[in-house]
Amino acid sequence: MEYIGKRISIKRSEKEVSIVILSTTDKIKKTILFIWFVLWSLGGVIVFTQYFLIKDEQTRIAILVWLGFWSYFEYKTFRAVRWRNSGLEKIKLRERKLFYKRDVGGRGKIHVYEFDFIKDLRLIDVKENSFFENLNNSYWVIAAEKISFDYYGKEIKFGLQLDEADANALFKFIKNKI
Repeated sequence: MEYIGKRISIKRSEKEVSIVILSTTDKIKKTILFIWFVLWSLGGVIVFTQYFLIKDEQTRIAILVWLGFWSYFEYKTFRAVRWRNSGLEKIKLRERKLFYKRDVGGRGKIHVYEFDFIKDLRLIDVKENSFFENLNNSYWVIAAEKISFDYYGKEIKFGLQLDEADANALFKFIKNKI
């Protein structure tokens, strides 16, 4: 097994090349994200229990609206915690096909792309000082893919939150194999 970055490992055999991209290597951030999730969950449970004690209809409606937003961010944070704890991207190159899977705890759908129809493999341009780019690169978000290609007119992205050096190394490696 060889490593081409902090989070990228490559295993070669006669018939295939297997690439694994870990979701993270920072244990402190992972712990802080988990604590944030637990406290966020606790806060929502506390507000939910107060809903039944309040008699004022306006306040009850406000709590329901707040719980709606809370539920959305609870779900997003839960997904981020799961991704950071057991998520990885798996790429296999074999039989002139690229197999891609976002694996979270052993689950995920495998997408198959034939080399002949992969067009315009490229690095995604990063817009510096962009609010949304900074948001997508934040630890609690599952976004900010760094490599993409066109496949039957659809843009396919992978390489979540790779730094520039890792993204370049992975891009060059895959470009050579395709």
